[in-house]
Amino acid sequence: MYLQGEITPEEREIAIKVANVGETFRKIGKIVVRTHSSMQRVISNYNSSKSVSSKPRNGRPSKLSNHEKRYIFKSVHLNPRISASEIANGIRKRFEKKLFMKTLYGKLRKKT
Repeated sequence: MYLQGEITPEEREIAIKVANVGETFRKIGKIVVRTHSSMQRVISNYNSSKSVSSKPRNGRPSKLSNHEKRYIFKSVHLNPRISASEIANGIRKRFEKKLFMKTLYGKLRKKT
């Protein structure tokens, strides 16, 4: 069974060292416990950029952290009749973060 998720920089370094010795992508994948295609991509990215770090992700960063999102959903779960403005005021007081209603409505709509 292969691991899922992002490949750590340590795994990338191991893969690159083993690749420099001349091993195949499949053997490297078995050593690092990742798929051979992942190892091919890691080595290709290393050859083009000479770096083992991940590239930054595309898209705008989220306005709310996971902790703040959980607070919203927990508030609604505990009191389904709570208004959006009460939730926004709770976030403003608890996390000291201004939150527009449109952002809050979007998060609530995405969850349901």
